[in-house]
Amino acid sequence: MFPRLSGRFLGTCAVIGALLLLLAPAAANAQVVVKVNDTVNFRFGLQIQSWADWTQDPNSEGYSQNLFIRRIRAQMLATVAPNVTIFYQTDNPRAGNAGATGDKIINTGFLTQDAFAEWKFCDPVMLEGGLFLVPTNRNGLTSTASFLSFDIGTWALQGNGIMKGNGGRDYGFGLKSYLLDNHLEIRTGVFQGNRNPTGPPQTAPLGPAAGSRNPFRFAGRIQYNFFDPEVGYVYAGTNRGTKKILAVGAWGDGQGDYKAYGGDVFVDFPIMKDAITAEFDYSHFEGGNDFPTLAKQDDIFANAGWYFDVVKLQPFIRYERLYFSNTADIPKGQDRLGGGFNWYVFGQNLKLSAFYEKIMPRTKPLTASIKDTNHFVVQLQVLYF
Repeated sequence: MFPRLSGRFLGTCAVIGALLLLLAPAAANAQVVVKVNDTVNFRFGLQIQSWADWTQDPNSEGYSQNLFIRRIRAQMLATVAPNVTIFYQTDNPRAGNAGATGDKIINTGFLTQDAFAEWKFCDPVMLEGGLFLVPTNRNGLTSTASFLSFDIGTWALQGNGIMKGNGGRDYGFGLKSYLLDNHLEIRTGVFQGNRNPTGPPQTAPLGPAAGSRNPFRFAGRIQYNFFDPEVGYVYAGTNRGTKKILAVGAWGDGQGDYKAYGGDVFVDFPIMKDAITAEFDYSHFEGGNDFPTLAKQDDIFANAGWYFDVVKLQPFIRYERLYFSNTADIPKGQDRLGGGFNWYVFGQNLKLSAFYEKIMPRTKPLTASIKDTNHFVVQLQVLYF
């Protein structure tokens, strides 16, 4: 079916598979912790995700082929006082990727992905300040190291661009609390969001009005876990049978005319030594008059997988849908259907994943020779944290 692709794809899989035994000793369960005294300590970690990617071009019907680093991150978690922690994380995303343009990125530079302090000033409530994830849909709050279906959803962070965010993060302050024996989670925050530019000149002799006078961005999320609680900065995309999770969440996000909201359900159950994992996220986004580039839309993300403990293998399926409310935007809708597997050679510390998806836009571009296209990816993850 794909004669030009299959040989290269399988050849790359074989090479990556052969490297696994060489890389396995690098993964370990021990943590790197520097203890200063009884209340001050530092913990360090690293994450790298290397990709082999084939994306079909609807014009030529050929494939853009890329070998690059999807994520390379360094992390530090520090306890600096009783109930006070600092989390810092860098990233250099998509380093080496040439995309469809062929312009290879070799110097993207490391960026600060997360940098925030958290103070648990009373037993159920924590105050956060800095750069951290905005509390929206579950998919956007899932750890990149533990996605079930390979990577974050295509449209999970549609508000990120107009809010000038950083991978779903923003600068601000937040409150987080765990109630009812940690089963009820509440996250709220006020964020920088988009900052308006300098205003027009005032009545002479006054100059222009200062920019950044618009309101801040507000977001909040509530989630209830019926069985085991989930406590922490990010959620797990799959626990592979180590927890019993049934979580239902709802969220809202807005600034000016921009508003977004949605809900999600996550199931992660052990079955004997195996486990089933499934997630469904619904998200609504609209930019309004303030942000007309973000059309009124509804996004669906769903995935499900089964973990076979005896072989450490987890096949999965994934479905995404983007659809618009306004008649003029409806042709921009799209569906994506795919599947793949995760092979946990050494848990999340050493994982090999493969993923295929069919990309199905509602309408065929005028300049394209085909409408539906294929996308293949192989990922090697090495994690230490």
